[in-house]
Amino acid sequence: MGSKVFLKDLVDFQKGYVFKSKDFSTKGIPVIKVKSFSDDTVDMKSCDMLPISFFEDYSKYRLEKGDILIATVGSWPTNPNSVVGRVVRVPPVNKALLNQNIVKIFSNKEKLDNTFLYYLLKTKDFKDYIISTAQGSANQASITLEAIKNYEFVLPPTHLQRKIIEVLQPIDEKIKNNLKIIENLELISQTLFKQWFIDFDFPNEQGHPYKSSGGKMVESELGERPKGWDISLLSEDVNFLSGGTPKTKEESYWNGQIPFFTPKDVKNNLYTTITEKYITELGLSKCNSKLYPKNTLFITARGTVGKVALANIPMAMNQSCFALQHKEDYQFYLYGVVNHLVREIILGANGAVFNAINLKDLNRLKYVKAPELLIKKYQELVSNIYEKMSTLEEEILNLQQLRDTLLPKLLTGEIQITDELVVG
Repeated sequence: MGSKVFLKDLVDFQKGYVFKSKDFSTKGIPVIKVKSFSDDTVDMKSCDMLPISFFEDYSKYRLEKGDILIATVGSWPTNPNSVVGRVVRVPPVNKALLNQNIVKIFSNKEKLDNTFLYYLLKTKDFKDYIISTAQGSANQASITLEAIKNYEFVLPPTHLQRKIIEVLQPIDEKIKNNLKIIENLELISQTLFKQWFIDFDFPNEQGHPYKSSGGKMVESELGERPKGWDISLLSEDVNFLSGGTPKTKEESYWNGQIPFFTPKDVKNNLYTTITEKYITELGLSKCNSKLYPKNTLFITARGTVGKVALANIPMAMNQSCFALQHKEDYQFYLYGVVNHLVREIILGANGAVFNAINLKDLNRLKYVKAPELLIKKYQELVSNIYEKMSTLEEEILNLQQLRDTLLPKLLTGEIQITDELVVG
């Protein structure tokens, strides 16, 4: 099928730069760090920024769409979502820079297609190899550039590389399309929420936008609100529930079938389906977390504070988050409310960012509460949107599994490719 080669013979490498924390800001050029790796790509929204001048000063570390990145630090395989050696591609970006603990690699030979190189590095064979070279403590593993360079593999002829790409690329395109649809659906639901419950242009009795059509507004401690709407404590309508972690050294509590949500599991997607860690039924019984149902709203209270996600399947939760459940089960309305309140949640009275959120912070939150009939109408309108997002999230995971199952079989020839079809 091909000859054995070392990665270093066909690939160029660029290590990231150790940018200083004092230079980071909230505006400018995004800097891609390991923490922003998300599945097969990079969550650009979570990137720290550097002043625009850095793009010229550090041109050696520029990144472009499609660049292949390998994380040289991370966890051990027991935490697969953050495992060392993760491989991603840079999404469409105008400008970006490469941070430390990441290596950019790119083919320098015509006989190795760059897209094929990406698929090669996503194989179990590469993952197993890279883990075998890793060193570090119980909590963090690292790999060297030299280890990456010395990866040996069988290089198929270029025509076969192209055919493998033709099989796998449509799967990746479908994944990207699903992610885009999810993004658009969430935008639709949140635009409707803002129109109705923030701008107060919900449909009046004649079907016209309330405020814009001259609907009666009254002053309140939270600003203008429609006449008849109440100011309410969020705690009057929502249960704030806590989590807990089973003893980490008790093996019988871990690596079960129950997803265990932590702040690390908040991704770019609205829904969370898979988590970094899983616990057993026994582990669930030995911690302070309940098994929270689908559509439970999680908000991170430590680490990265104020991030929100919805559970796509029943899951437990650690003590660094709160689980929010609306007392009337209006979870999609609650998601909109919390998204609107996030800035207030993470800022103290003096405007300083909180390092953590506690129950007292949540209990003090007030909001303009809509009449229940309007909330019900909103829930009915967006429920299909949320269910579609949930289904698309599950489909993405199935497509990723299909791709990752096909990949090694295509590379080894277990599944053979002809000009007409794939046979196995």
